[in-house]
Amino acid sequence: MVGLADRLDTLAGLFAAGLAPTGTKDPFAQRRAALGLALSLGLKGVDFDLRQGLQMAAEELPIPATAESQAACLDFIVGRLRSYLLEREQGFRYDVVEAVLAEQQANPARVFRAVRELSRWVARPDWNTILPAYARCVRITRDQPEQFTVAPEAFVDPAEDEFWRALQTAESAPRRPGSVDDFFAAFLPLIPVINRFFEAVLVMAEEPTVRANRLGLLQRVAALAKGVADFSKLEGF
Repeated sequence: MVGLADRLDTLAGLFAAGLAPTGTKDPFAQRRAALGLALSLGLKGVDFDLRQGLQMAAEELPIPATAESQAACLDFIVGRLRSYLLEREQGFRYDVVEAVLAEQQANPARVFRAVRELSRWVARPDWNTILPAYARCVRITRDQPEQFTVAPEAFVDPAEDEFWRALQTAESAPRRPGSVDDFFAAFLPLIPVINRFFEAVLVMAEEPTVRANRLGLLQRVAALAKGVADFSKLEGF
């Protein structure tokens, strides 16, 4: 705890003072402090939100820390964590690391767990049937500016009813925060339902209510990965 507090204080303070490392210059050994901070949490499996930690440190500084300096400090720590995960000794795929960091970068312990779990999933022989099912839901909805509400009473096709029931089961499945394994445990039963849905209906139907319902269902599937990983960063998405 003392080491954690010391590193948070050092990094938050130096960034607030405008003394972030530049190029190869790092007179205050901030790269070592940032890596030590990330590894002490990640390797020991200690759940800790770095955003909150930096904010707590900033409150005790003798100088003001701006939102910009706090964000830059977090980015700096995450950069050291990224480099460590991509080192030859670790051997994690770049796209796997980026997918997890996109959603969980502020919690190194969860990053370590999720990167290990996702690495196992992308190596599965059936991965080329898993990712495409999720990707279909995301690609058709990610450019939609509106979040659609699902109205089950307005369903017009049995495939919509089946999708709705399966989605509710997936959403209510017990899941640990940030767990890739738990996400896929909830998502896998949806795959055949998703495939039948796309075969049975035209998502972008002309009737506005029907179209909104179908987009809303797919948006709910896409949202299942919130806080876990941005799977659009994976190869083959």
